[in-house]
Amino acid sequence: MNPKLEDKYLRLEQTRNRLLDELESLDETQLNAAPAEEKWSINQHVAHLTLVDKATLGNILYKLQHQDQLQDSSLKQAVKALLLRVALKSGKKYRAPVQVANVPATSQLPELRQEWDTVRFQLEDELTAMPRHVMGKGLFKHPRVGYLTIGQTLTFLQDHFDHHYLIIQSLKSEITK
Repeated sequence: MNPKLEDKYLRLEQTRNRLLDELESLDETQLNAAPAEEKWSINQHVAHLTLVDKATLGNILYKLQHQDQLQDSSLKQAVKALLLRVALKSGKKYRAPVQVANVPATSQLPELRQEWDTVRFQLEDELTAMPRHVMGKGLFKHPRVGYLTIGQTLTFLQDHFDHHYLIIQSLKSEITK
């Protein structure tokens, strides 16, 4: 695997596993408790993060199967990727895109973890096998900012995770008061 991608992937895995390990101290009632109407529970946030990873991987797999259609990333796309980072780090809450907003009302953490593990292990395999010539190409189409390179995509996944991690920590502190 490309060393820069490996560093990003390992950080994704470390933070994900740390969160899931922390959540094991909560019972299923706590994990599935919605803080208010129209607000997600902790497990719904985890389900959403899993869906985002799954959709991202699916998009990457599709693009890798159609490498002849890949476009070089532009400066404009780099600026959009940077603005996406700023938005996710701002602390502002955003409505999830339709593709990744349909999360179950309740779920079990072990099943969520298993599903997320499967997606992440497949992502690792794809990153390991990724041809060098596609590194600067748009491999993932973010619903709001367009195509991101694989490096930008892994940065997005981390920033998106961090955004939800803060929300989950807030929900966790409310539950365990």
